Amino acid sequence: LIKNDELSADKRREYLEIARKHTKRLGELIGDLFELSKLDSASIHPTVEAFSLAELLHDIVHEYELDAQRRDVKLSIEAPNDAAIVYADIGLMQRVLENLIRNALKFTPPGGRIDIRLDKRPDAVLVAIEDTGCGIAEEDLEHVFDRFYRAENATQSGSNNAGLGLAIVRKILDLHGSRISVTSQVDRGTCFEFDLPTQAAA
Repeated sequence: LIKNDELSADKRREYLEIARKHTKRLGELIGDLFELSKLDSASIHPTVEAFSLAELLHDIVHEYELDAQRRDVKLSIEAPNDAAIVYADIGLMQRVLENLIRNALKFTPPGGRIDIRLDKRPDAVLVAIEDTGCGIAEEDLEHVFDRFYRAENATQSGSNNAGLGLAIVRKILDLHGSRISVTSQVDRGTCFEFDLPTQAAA
């Protein structure tokens, strides 16, 4: 605004793009903060129903395929339809899967891959999201679900993640009585795992 009369059309567009980028990021951060606040206050109550986790997963992965292609990252799913009926809140599970896949994309370099697997257990379906990204140092593993926590490798990678996505994931899974675990090796990749009950077990 101060230099408006002096700016060329190209320079003005450059500044507007910067403003738009930061405004979008601020909107996402505020949305995450509101969501985490609701989860903390127990004002969100899961609407539990039986649904195909494999079908939901395929829909979500389809949304991220173009972004993955741009990043030269391969997304793969191993999810047999007949082994993936779970009992949970479908909207909240969509949020969990989106956050985990988006997180994996942020930290997986070009040429890498993200493998998503569903594995049927006697009374649950195990979900595993594994990437070949930068990995997480052992001393950071116990803190990755803490809000606003950013590991050193996240800072070095240039991510502007505020550290709320994984905190939201854990809170949602807590509401479903499910625990999420993480294993990782620096420069080799990370794997997040959690399970959801089948309809018969709910």
